[in-house]
Amino acid sequence: MTWRVWSKIITWLEVNIIVPGNLFAHWRCWDGFVRNRKESKRGVRLIWQTTIWSIWNVRNNVIFNNGGIEVEDIVEEIKRLSWSWSLSRMKIRPCLYYEWLWNPKWCLEA
Repeated sequence: MTWRVWSKIITWLEVNIIVPGNLFAHWRCWDGFVRNRKESKRGVRLIWQTTIWSIWNVRNNVIFNNGGIEVEDIVEEIKRLSWSWSLSRMKIRPCLYYEWLWNPKWCLEA
């Protein structure tokens, strides 16, 4: 499930990275693919952290509440939550939700 979530997020961001099994190596790969503006790097880090947070919450829901796993729902929650966090935590121009869904890198680079 985790690999499918990461694959969909990577596709959404239109990047090509290998998803290593080690969390620290994953962070280094993820952190290294943005080479331009500081805000873009912060935004990509924010999406990474949102993904980790969402996967952790789903894991807890499955373990403690016998919850289910729907990859599409997790990915949509990551997109929604990362957009919300980007508006409140970053100094980027306001970006509408549909723009974020379409191309979050554009929102972060503008």
